[in-house]
Amino acid sequence: MQCSTPPARDNILIVGAGPTGLSGAILLRLRGYRPTVIDRRPRLESLPAAHVINTRSMEILAEMGLAETMAEQGDPTAISSASGMVVWVESLAARQYGVLRIAGAAEDDRGPLSAFSSVNIAQNLIEMILYQRLLALGGAVRFGDEAVDVTADDGSARVSIRSIASNETASEVYDWLLGCDGAGSTVRRSVGIEMHGPRTLARFLTIYFHADLERFRVNRRGLLYWIGGKDARGVFISFDKEGQVWAMLVPIGDLPADSFDTADARALVNKAIGTDAVDVRIIGLNHWNMSAQVAGTYRSGPIFLAGDAAHRFPPMGGLGMNTGIHDAHNLVWKLAAVIEGRARETLLDSYESERRPVAQRNTDQSVQNLMKMSLIDEALGVATLAPIAADAAKGPVSAYAPGTLRIDGDSAQAEAHRAAVQIAIDAQAEHFAQGAGTDLGFSYIAGAFVPDGSPPPSAGPCHYRPDAHPGARLPFASASGCFAASTLGQVQPEGVTLFYAEPRWREVSKNVSATAGIAVQCYHVDAQSFGNAARDLLGIGDHGAVAVRPDGHVLWRSKSGPEGAAGALEQAIRISHGRM
Repeated sequence: MQCSTPPARDNILIVGAGPTGLSGAILLRLRGYRPTVIDRRPRLESLPAAHVINTRSMEILAEMGLAETMAEQGDPTAISSASGMVVWVESLAARQYGVLRIAGAAEDDRGPLSAFSSVNIAQNLIEMILYQRLLALGGAVRFGDEAVDVTADDGSARVSIRSIASNETASEVYDWLLGCDGAGSTVRRSVGIEMHGPRTLARFLTIYFHADLERFRVNRRGLLYWIGGKDARGVFISFDKEGQVWAMLVPIGDLPADSFDTADARALVNKAIGTDAVDVRIIGLNHWNMSAQVAGTYRSGPIFLAGDAAHRFPPMGGLGMNTGIHDAHNLVWKLAAVIEGRARETLLDSYESERRPVAQRNTDQSVQNLMKMSLIDEALGVATLAPIAADAAKGPVSAYAPGTLRIDGDSAQAEAHRAAVQIAIDAQAEHFAQGAGTDLGFSYIAGAFVPDGSPPPSAGPCHYRPDAHPGARLPFASASGCFAASTLGQVQPEGVTLFYAEPRWREVSKNVSATAGIAVQCYHVDAQSFGNAARDLLGIGDHGAVAVRPDGHVLWRSKSGPEGAAGALEQAIRISHGRM
């Protein structure tokens, strides 16, 4: 009698075609899957929305074949160059309060931290690049289809999907569902997952506009300009290399959403510029809550949350979109391993145990960044983030009268206040400098890896010394500086990748792979391939080895030779696939 093979459970729905959903779809397509992607919008986002792809996200985008495109179409120099800065001003045309240089450290004493740097690029352009890549891989997005209800039904996800064009609703069943549908996630609400943390820290109006502001940026070409003026306050965000596309975030407190129309928005922008003699073209308005929330759980049976559906951060630090891309990267390889029968479904539980603490850490860091901004206000005597008045858009552009602010004048007290302002601005480095500790130094606390008792590689947002601590991102090492030839570039999309110092590890790994039934790809760590500092970076000396998961996070490490290590390596490989 011939036994039948169980049908593959590979029917996947992704709800939401933002950066998180599109990243998940591309990573699945690259593994041979054909996920269905739906989005309630009629088309991709037309407004810039978020910006800044951090270094770790650029490494993940390199796996998708998109890092060079993002760098070419965005502006890496806005963050990584010596001229990159954040500027505090009364208005663009008026006095400058202080400047923070935001170029982060690109290397430690053993070499570069990555082949990439952060890139300033608007979210609508990010989405278009991701979408075009998905199309090139044979994928698609069903725009105008909205998930209105989701239930876990006998191990599957049953979804009621409404066509916005026809207003007709149909029921569809999927083996797996990724809820990437944003802060107001229908997927999350349908399955009853609660958010933990404050829903509203502040309310903002975002004004998207086109304007030529180059003459105000001479010798201070900033990514952000914080406005602390008499009639206008908030922050200008630059989205493009040319300095033509902008957003102004305006704190509005409890004012109704319809308090400011397009004409009011233009007046607010002109007041923040400091002159009416600039052609400002408003392209969109958006009202939003600044929240600090993390979902109580990331999973309900075959249904998973990712991106803003799982966490909402204040935008202080640029962590939201990047954390969502990292969520998708963590989940997809595990889902593929389960579908293909290489891993047990229990592996999927590690998605939450690994990613949720990172989201909580990023939430806490973002809130801390927000709170620390008050130091500047205290030193200035100007409440730059206090809600504006209902009549803030009325009246002509005006400036503070001389002598109004505590930093005015030549007195010793005024000089002390000016020094205090710069000290407070310098204290914002963790917020704006895209610190390597936050970007690259995060390490999973518990999950699908084997701790070795070593301390995590970084303790502070701006400080990172790479180390192959289990649970951490594998350190970047490359003799050529090229990502494709680096340690991270060699990590395989399935199974386990072993980097070893002593050649006898190859035979051990071959035997362990055969016993465990999981592929192990081996690389000898020598100076010719990975550079002189590679073994130091990995912490393996002349005899050890490091096993790495498909997402580039360290699974297991031995600092000694392969004698008697086969059992420990096999156990680690089984743990990486939920088989212990």
